[in-house]
Amino acid sequence: MTTKQTYLKYILPLIISISAILYINTLHHTFVYDDSHIITENYLIKTLKNLPKLFTKDYLPLSAELSYRPIVTLTYFIDYAIWRLNPIGYHLTNVILHTINVFLFYVFTKSILRKLTPALIATLLFLSHPLLTETVNAVCYREDILASVFFLLSFIYFAKIRAQKQTNARFIIYYTISCIAYCFALFSKEMAITLPLLLMLFEVFCASHNTIKSSSEISVSAKARRWILPYVGYAFIAGFYLLIRFIIFKNTFKIIEIYPGNAFAMTKIVASYLKLLFIPLNLNADYYISETRVFSIPFILSILLIALTIFIIVRFCKKNRQIIFFSLWFFIALLPVLDIIPIGNIMAERYLYLPIIGLCGAIGSLFSTYTFRKRELVIAGVILFSMQIGVVYRNGVWRDDTSLWLHTFKREPNSARAYGNLGNVFFRNKQYEEAIQMYKKSLTLKYSYPFIYYNLGVAYEKLGMTDKAIEAYSASISRLHENTLAFNNLGTIYHKQGLYNQAIESYKQALLTNPYYPLTHHNLGNTYEKIGDVEKALAEYAEALKIDNTYADVHNNIGAIYLKRGNTDEAIEAFRKAIQSKPDHKDAHYNLGITYAGKGLYEESLKEFNLAIKYSPEDFAALRDLGILYFKYKKDITKSLYYLNESLKLANDPVEINKLKEFINAINAEQGF
Repeated sequence: MTTKQTYLKYILPLIISISAILYINTLHHTFVYDDSHIITENYLIKTLKNLPKLFTKDYLPLSAELSYRPIVTLTYFIDYAIWRLNPIGYHLTNVILHTINVFLFYVFTKSILRKLTPALIATLLFLSHPLLTETVNAVCYREDILASVFFLLSFIYFAKIRAQKQTNARFIIYYTISCIAYCFALFSKEMAITLPLLLMLFEVFCASHNTIKSSSEISVSAKARRWILPYVGYAFIAGFYLLIRFIIFKNTFKIIEIYPGNAFAMTKIVASYLKLLFIPLNLNADYYISETRVFSIPFILSILLIALTIFIIVRFCKKNRQIIFFSLWFFIALLPVLDIIPIGNIMAERYLYLPIIGLCGAIGSLFSTYTFRKRELVIAGVILFSMQIGVVYRNGVWRDDTSLWLHTFKREPNSARAYGNLGNVFFRNKQYEEAIQMYKKSLTLKYSYPFIYYNLGVAYEKLGMTDKAIEAYSASISRLHENTLAFNNLGTIYHKQGLYNQAIESYKQALLTNPYYPLTHHNLGNTYEKIGDVEKALAEYAEALKIDNTYADVHNNIGAIYLKRGNTDEAIEAFRKAIQSKPDHKDAHYNLGITYAGKGLYEESLKEFNLAIKYSPEDFAALRDLGILYFKYKKDITKSLYYLNESLKLANDPVEINKLKEFINAINAEQGF
């Protein structure tokens, strides 16, 4: 059997199987971390009609992304179209994309190392490393996986161009694929910007010199095609991306939580990354970075670790130039997340998904340079197996928010984010007092973020502590530029208090910070409707539907306005749209039942009233009207009295109670009871 046949028959299935098996326990995980903002609360992805918005300025406020990443959001569109909000589909996509990355990494390393065994060892290390678990487990970090897929694809086709003499047609095809893949990588995540520099280093340290003719033997056109044209293309794509990222699609709707980074702190972080690469223990979803001073012991130890790493690289590179290429890959790929441009987190495991390729490739290069004895290979196998156990264990930590943030809190008790997210866990479990304690604790810690004040306000609202809720929302507004939710919730409080002018003003303030928030348009429409300004209400409802055409409450409200105006056909259409978007929308079923009854469509009306009761068994109005309908249309006295008496049990308005009693007594008298 030839090497190629062995590769196709055994190696590929082995790589794919191990990668898939290691992450198969993620498929039944819930949405975690920021998945709620990116998926469950993301109006953009819930209809394919919004696809054109990927290429407009509406993208940033609608997508919940902090920068322009349309390729990533496109995958969320596809996932939602197939799976709706079932987490298994989103996790399955992550596992598939990661497995594709593992395969591409094998092809990439094999093209550089030119030996099957070293490439296989490097790939096994890559797929076994626990540092990758954060990226694969959190749907919201898919951008790192996607960027790496296209990054490696671009690199592979560039290497194909350099590996052998190409015809013009094949050169154009490979070059085009490489450039398109680079463009897709950039629009998946900005870390891909480093590709051209790594390609140049590849030319210096890894390109086969046997295939490169001397300068005198190469024509001017050949030189241009080989050395100038490719880099001009990549430079053009990089420039185009920077124009889009920082000028055309610059994010003006959200700020990033800025951790004050400096050269000393980043030195400590690089050293921490190196430690995690070789000793992947005590992994965490949030790392607290203490203040770093120039003569502090942590800083000195960090300098020593980095210096030792560089010394080892230099020693090895004398025998194998590929080692220095892969080592430089790690440091260069890490540059975009070293706070050169301020980022939200200055340290995170997901930032290593692309740089770790350098470590794995360097270790693979060792196996292509040195001969290892059987005992050493056994030790390497034990290490890989131990790391794979670590992957499976770490996946379990990410199964849901409760597990994740309890684990994070235990590992990092100074993490404001851990306390804040534990507060969210308590909130979802309706443990509002415990949530408030967690939020308060988070606010006392360094690097706490202002949005915690908003969460605190929501918890106070749930406990009926309106004054404290207003105070918390105001604190959030004073410290945070993105005030949409805080202003929106202030508006709902004022609306409930009957302070409609103040409510309207708060909603308008919310829409000034983000005009693309459909809930605020819906709430503002409700307030306009309450004060009798129906036209303004309809205008706000229309704005909400432009953003989210599946907004069931808005369709229901529009239907109610049409019904009051006597436009029954338009009302029916609106109620049906509400039910299509949300089949268990009890108010839409009830309102549709009323509309059908008004048109004399009693069978349809009965069906809708019954559905309203199915989804809300204690719906007083639906029970009452169903009882009346059974008496007047069906002449079914037994069912009529049953539903009327059930509605009477739920009635709390004295006038309504008296009317029901009179109606029930009239039925009984008519029947001679």
